[in-house]
Amino acid sequence: MLTIFLFLGKVYGQSQESFKNVSLNNLDAFLDPPKNWIISGDAVADYTKTHDLQSIQGTGVVVDDFAKNNQMHLYTKEKFGDLELKLDFMMAKNSNSGVYLQGRYEIQLLDSWTKINPTAYDEGAIYPRRDQQRGSFEGVPPMMNVARAPGLWQHLDIKFRAPQFDKNGNKIKDARFEEVYLNGVLIQEGANVTGPTTSGMFTDEEATGPVVLQGDHGPVAFKNIQYRKLSSVNDNVEGDNNATNRRPKNPVYINPQTKNYVLRSFMKYGDKKLTHMISIGSPSQVNFAYDLKQGAIFKIWRGQFLDVTDMWVGRGESQLASPLGSVIILNDAPAVAILHDENAPWPDSVSFDDLQDHGYVLNKERNPTFLYTIKGIDVKDSIVCEANGQGILRKISITNPPENVYCRIINGKDITRLGEDLYSVNDKMFYIRIDNKYAPIIRNSPNGKEIIVKINGEQPVEYSFIW
Repeated sequence: MLTIFLFLGKVYGQSQESFKNVSLNNLDAFLDPPKNWIISGDAVADYTKTHDLQSIQGTGVVVDDFAKNNQMHLYTKEKFGDLELKLDFMMAKNSNSGVYLQGRYEIQLLDSWTKINPTAYDEGAIYPRRDQQRGSFEGVPPMMNVARAPGLWQHLDIKFRAPQFDKNGNKIKDARFEEVYLNGVLIQEGANVTGPTTSGMFTDEEATGPVVLQGDHGPVAFKNIQYRKLSSVNDNVEGDNNATNRRPKNPVYINPQTKNYVLRSFMKYGDKKLTHMISIGSPSQVNFAYDLKQGAIFKIWRGQFLDVTDMWVGRGESQLASPLGSVIILNDAPAVAILHDENAPWPDSVSFDDLQDHGYVLNKERNPTFLYTIKGIDVKDSIVCEANGQGILRKISITNPPENVYCRIINGKDITRLGEDLYSVNDKMFYIRIDNKYAPIIRNSPNGKEIIVKINGEQPVEYSFIW
């Protein structure tokens, strides 16, 4: 019994402390904050315009108003050693920033949207060191590029070990990035840094130092900044459930190189295992999964395509494929339905016998058009992974549609109209672009908001997911 209590005491003694929030109701947490940093309620950016980032009145967000003079960095008053840091950030188009641990070791923030092969200068990289003899060295590219479009909020988790020194001040262990996650995907693991990275605020090394947000290379916004001392127990990042959080031994991955890859498999959707589904992966690293029995795009993701270890190793009994990139979970409800009027609730599913799957055809780029009949309505659902890597284009066509046929474009916790044909979904997680000619209707749904469109005649409905 004594042994058990001693063991439990040791386990509890190693448990991690709770996260602390950096208040962004004001700039009191920062040392002599320069004038280019302002407190805001939110930020918004046009992803097509260089350095466009506008602040919205309120609190909870800190914005680098790069247009102002005195473009300087933001230092925390508190100094840290071993640290676990979480934050959300928003980039403007072509903008450049960074998060410096101890003001010395930089995780790069850069508008790297759509880049296929990231370098040590792209978003999520450990920025290189530099000297006259060696030039640039020790930079570490992210394992994959999962950077999202300008104007979207992105999430960064950093687990950092401070350098260690003996009693005489001699360094006995280098600084180390244990893990870095970007948008839920492990992009750095076990990377030592032998000294301050290029443009660090200090040239020496110490056991502690401030967190510094870079402010002299372009507009950027931050929110939800949280921190705690990094435990000696290297726990997984909370709340993340992607295959890349812990990579299996001897994995089998599929990554399209020159043309789209089409795969039938099972896939998890929450607690359900979907059995009639298909995934499309593209060389541009925008991918999606489609439920053939609902006519639904239920997942989209950016980055590498699929882990098929559970399908192709051993007996492969589970037949599960798992996305490798940064996943956005959509909804598994049908995209087409007959409603009494525009206020009628959207069906959350269609019964197995009410949708007849007629297969699919592929164009020369291997983008699919799914063919099915739902409650007597013949549907063509064409989905294109755009070659520029910006997102997915969907076109839904109906032959001889009856009255009151609607298409649900998207649903989410919140939907905000940003422009004439552009909407953000789920606190700027992704964009929907749909032409105003379709007269899209934003309405309440059981889970928040949704956009529906009434289908008029045989005119197809086209819209894009951009992220």
